[in-house]
Amino acid sequence: MQDRSRAQRWRELTAQARLTGGAMAFAGGMIWRHARFLAIIIVALSLVGGVAQPLLVWSMTGLINVLAALPANPWGEVLPWLGVLFAAYVVPDIRNTLTLYCGELVRERLKVALQRRLLEHMAAVPLTYYEQPEYYHKLENGWTALSRRVSSELERVAGQVSALLGTAGLLALYAQAHWLLPVVLAATSIASVVIGGRQGRQFVAASYARSPLRREERYWAQLLADRGAAPELRLFGLGAAIIARWRTAFNRHLDSLMAAHWKLAWQSWGNTALQESTRWGTAVALLVLASRGEITLGSLVALLYALGPLRNLIQLLSYNAISVVDYYSRWEHLRDFLAVDPEPRPAGGHPAPPRPLREGVQFHGVSFTYPGAARPALQDVSLTLRPQERIALVGENGAGKTTLVRLLLGLYRPSRGRITVDGIDLTDLDPAAWRREATAIFQDFMRYPATALENIGYGDTALLPDTPDDAPATAVPAAIERAAAQSGADSFIASLPDGYATLLRKEFVGGMDLSTGQWQRLAIARAYVRDAQIIVLDEPTAALDPRAEVAVYRQFRAAAAGRCAVFISHRLGSARLADRIIVLQGGRIVEEGEHARLVRGSGAYARLYGLQASWYAADDGAGGRGAGVGIYMDGQDRQDE
Repeated sequence: MQDRSRAQRWRELTAQARLTGGAMAFAGGMIWRHARFLAIIIVALSLVGGVAQPLLVWSMTGLINVLAALPANPWGEVLPWLGVLFAAYVVPDIRNTLTLYCGELVRERLKVALQRRLLEHMAAVPLTYYEQPEYYHKLENGWTALSRRVSSELERVAGQVSALLGTAGLLALYAQAHWLLPVVLAATSIASVVIGGRQGRQFVAASYARSPLRREERYWAQLLADRGAAPELRLFGLGAAIIARWRTAFNRHLDSLMAAHWKLAWQSWGNTALQESTRWGTAVALLVLASRGEITLGSLVALLYALGPLRNLIQLLSYNAISVVDYYSRWEHLRDFLAVDPEPRPAGGHPAPPRPLREGVQFHGVSFTYPGAARPALQDVSLTLRPQERIALVGENGAGKTTLVRLLLGLYRPSRGRITVDGIDLTDLDPAAWRREATAIFQDFMRYPATALENIGYGDTALLPDTPDDAPATAVPAAIERAAAQSGADSFIASLPDGYATLLRKEFVGGMDLSTGQWQRLAIARAYVRDAQIIVLDEPTAALDPRAEVAVYRQFRAAAAGRCAVFISHRLGSARLADRIIVLQGGRIVEEGEHARLVRGSGAYARLYGLQASWYAADDGAGGRGAGVGIYMDGQDRQDE
């Protein structure tokens, strides 16, 4: 059993060494690519700085021995030793100054390169990773690694080299007194560094385990500062309740943190006791050797003095070991995040998305399960979406409507089954190229802190200038103006202080905010501006009043002409816009057909439509205006047609 335990510990130690070594190699590769010359200078300076302490002790030995001999004219023998002593004092200062300067340059070189690589990878991973907590753990710890000063860690590595060289030099001086002294001192030094390295690994592991607690603590703290949450928090008087939730999360985080620090503190105390006992024993041994005449007075004084610098070097080795292992252990998480497979792209020679669509998009027995979910969100869905056809997806919350749409857009890949585009498997098409053939308005649409022009132009970035600074001086492209007119956003953009150049949202100086309905019209315009063959609207009018909703659906009818249009709406009156209605329930298609036929039936659609019609009829009978909200499209469609 003991042999197995020892073997297990050895495997863990070697695995940790491999991981840390791999992370250091990764970081070293980044430094070598982006700051090679500066890194060489820093390492060279560390080698020069490492000889300072041995030089100091050696010069003290020589000076004291010369003076103890009482020569008639000591200056001839003293001056060389004074020169060595001066060099030992000056070298560390020069090394520290140049290392600090070079380190700053390294930091500037690496900062942009590292952050850009992380951001590019964040934009390339499949959307399903955003459903997994482990993704956020890796991302948070990766950002933590980047938030540390990379140049400082390079300096710590260089400092470790310098400390090793200085320690080796001092041990060589102790070896001149007795061979056993450097052996004992080296053994305790190695033990100190190993303990420091273990502490670094343990602290990172504990920090990684606390990642969910940190996120929860930050969430409740940020909620109190969130502008969107402020009205509800004040209306319901939730300030004290939110602070209580924050305090609970903070206390759990603090308890976990203190437990980790207490464990590390015990190890540090044990390490300190070992080092101080060794220093005391070395001092006694030097006195014994001097009393026997085996070492000179100069050696005794200098080596007794050297116990202080040696202690500092060993502490520096241990501290740097903790810091370096901690830092590069975090880089392991960054490497783990960068090792997450990006969205797969087919090899060269893949077919371009068909344009125009002829057969349409077909779902062949498609099922999809979210990571960690107990049951599929979609089950065995077979469906054909024909070109220029208007499809309405109907169903209760959680029926699978949004999941189906995201599969259609190529944001998710089926867990089972396949999707074809004019007979071509969707997985054989370049995802980015396929998405350029589609446009969408999501229910949780974005409100970008940018100009009105950019908020629309993000639907087709080719319409925007190369840099945001050029936007105010750029004429508004006709496609953006046309999309704004189709969505009705042009009516309020004209009243903005700077028109299309007005900065929106209040995060930045000079920005102004819009109403929710106005933001939604911008999102609709963003979808309309793209020349796409498929247009998806996920509950596109939720924030609009009935009159504005009628206008949007009229404009949608025109904007969707010639495209395959798929829209989700909980107001079933709008389903009359559709050529075909797909009713989803529990992730399955339970009904499909035209509005009139489905209403005459006794299925799920007829029941849902009847519930809405009776609700609005009852509300209208009470003097309300609700009849126009849910089923106004009946009369409106007949009038249009």
